[in-house]
This record gives sequence, C-alpha cells and structure tokens, in this order.
Amino acid sequence: MKIALVSVFLENDQGYLDNDFMESVICQEDHFYHRIARSLKMEGHESTVFYISNEKELKKFKHKYGHEIIRVPVKKFPFFHEPLIYSSELVKQIENKFDICYLVSGYYVMYKVPDMFDYVVKKLHNKMPIIARWAGGNQKWLFPIRKYLKEKSIKNCDKIICSGKDEISILKEKFKISEKKIAHMLNPIDIEQFKPRTKSEIIGKIDFDQNKKYFLYVGRLTQNHGIEILLDVFKTICKNNKDIILLLIGDGWMYEKIKQYIKKNNLESSIELKGRLDHKTISYYYNISSALFHVGASGGMPNVVMESIVSGLPVIAADGTAANRDLVNEQDGTGILIEIGNKLQLEQAISKILFDDKNNNFKKSDAIKKFSIEKYGKEMSKIFQEIIDQKI
Repeated sequence: MKIALVSVFLENDQGYLDNDFMESVICQEDHFYHRIARSLKMEGHESTVFYISNEKELKKFKHKYGHEIIRVPVKKFPFFHEPLIYSSELVKQIENKFDICYLVSGYYVMYKVPDMFDYVVKKLHNKMPIIARWAGGNQKWLFPIRKYLKEKSIKNCDKIICSGKDEISILKEKFKISEKKIAHMLNPIDIEQFKPRTKSEIIGKIDFDQNKKYFLYVGRLTQNHGIEILLDVFKTICKNNKDIILLLIGDGWMYEKIKQYIKKNNLESSIELKGRLDHKTISYYYNISSALFHVGASGGMPNVVMESIVSGLPVIAADGTAANRDLVNEQDGTGILIEIGNKLQLEQAISKILFDDKNNNFKKSDAIKKFSIEKYGKEMSKIFQEIIDQKI
C-alpha cells in the first residue's frame, strides 16, 4: 500500500524546514515519523512523509531510510492570537495518489478553530481512509463550538491511534468515539540503538566526567515543558553539590533565554545546553545519566520517556498529563511521578534517584519491547487491512 504520513503541525515558525535544514538534519534524523515509515517499509508498504511549512516552495527530499519527504507550503490567516492555516496543495499531493492518509503528528485539542487537522479530514473524508494519532490535550480549552468541530473531525477518521489509556477514555467519554475505532499503540522505538550500556562503553563516544552525576532533559526548549522549574530547582541543588549536572538537549525559542539564565546565575559548570543532537548521540546521554525529566504539561506518550525506559534510565515525570502514568512508576522500577509544577516533589525525586542509583533499584522494563520498529509495522499493517476490508 501507499501510505501518506502527514504532520498537521506547522513545524518551522523559526525556519527549521529551509532546504539546508531539511537535507542536513531532517533527512538524517530518526524522528518517529521516519521510524514509522521504516517500520511500514519492512511490511512492504511505500510511505511518504509530508511536512507543512512556511517555505513557499514545494520540494521533495530523500530520507536516509529511503522514503520520500515532501515539504508543502501553507497559507496563513490571522485569527485571534494564532493564525488559521490550510494547504490545498497538501490535499492535492495526497488525494488519488495514496491508499491511506495517516496523520502521524499526534493531534491535540488546539486553540485554532478550525485547524489543519480539521481541514485535511474535511477534504479527504469519503475519498480515502484516514487514520489519526491522538495525543489528547487540555480539555479546559474545549469550548462548545470547538468540541463540535473536533468531535466531527475525529468521527470522520477511520481509526484513532492512542498511546495512553487516559486519551482513550477522553475519546470515548468526551467525543463519544466507538471503542472499535480506537487502537492503543506506542510509537516505534529503535531498541537496537536505545539500550542499556555501561559508562565504560560510552567512553570516546561523547565527552563526560565519570565522577559526575548527570540529569537529562531531551525535547523542545519551549514553555509548558517544565524547563523553568528544572532551572530553579537545579539552581538550588547545585549550590550544595558541584558534582550534579543538568544536561538540556534540544532547540527552541527558549534557548537564548536559558543561556542568559545560566550566565546570570553562574551555572556554567552545572547546567549544559547541548542544542539539537542526532538520535545516536542522544542515546549515549541516556546511558551516562541518572534520570530523565519529563515534568511539563504535554499530551500523549512522549518518545523520550519510552527511549529512556528501554535504555534502563529512570524517568521523573509529571503525573496527570500525557500517558506517563501508564509506564512510569516505582513498582516497576521505571521512575517517579510528581505533580506538575511541584518543586518540593521534584527535589525529593532527584534525591531519591541519587540514593537509589547506588542500590540499582531502578531498572529496564521489558514490557516496551513489543513496541519495537518491527512490531509496530506488523500491527499497523493489520489496521490498514482491516480498514480496507471495511471499505469494500
């Protein structure tokens, strides 16, 4: 089958998808969009990944895994505090050329009324099967008109992929989606790259001090990701412990703000900004760290949480958001849940990790292995065939 893997989010408000960045970074990276394409290729499917962009030129690229990437321009119109975006060109590129449209970006309940998700579903409904990856969102934003629009769009999809049990409950209770339309699946993880390693195995691969205790954040440097609370807590911790270092991997508009914070508070030796790194390099940072942080308010099951767990690294994660509680808990040795924004609980969790690091109470979970790249492709193939059979 020919599968269109579509991001409905405008990824490049900061120019991330210009030609140089697409070729030097996007085409070389192991983002989960491309792991999905790789998993489907193993099952004989032909995938194309679509990015929507501010760039005016439609352009095609080739990913290192062999599949095609198409960058499609969008049109934007001012609307309250966020613009409305749509792309007739995206629909034109997909319609009548693919067997299935899979909206892989992880749809949230967004501010926009309507947004790109609604537009694509409206234009392709009854023309081809549509699958959407649902990552929930803050239900407080869901005003009646938005609920109506989102419910209509979701119901017009043939299958909804969820990574968390809470998201499934929201779909069933808030949007009245039939359980038959919902599939519970985590994104594919490269368990050959993300795996436990001893620090001695990492020597020479990245620069680190074996006598230091590293704590790790991987993700976009933006608001609602808990970065501010991490900085404040480590500012306090590092006053009394010079052997603890916070590593921040990623990019985003907060990069310069964090850089200034580090300089202002003389934290150059305690907090390191690593910028955007490739997945192979990131996997080594999991191996030298004592814990990964995912303490912000985001939906779905973050890939970094899964990568951390299969690497044998405990996660300090926010409870009540995303699907963290499905995988992170002390009983299974996968990490500690804390309340969003609770600095005291964050400090206590860090102390507990430092203590337990000596006793090795936190360990790798084997449960996530079934969501390997190979397994994901097989499960999605079953879903594709099920949908096609229903259309006949």
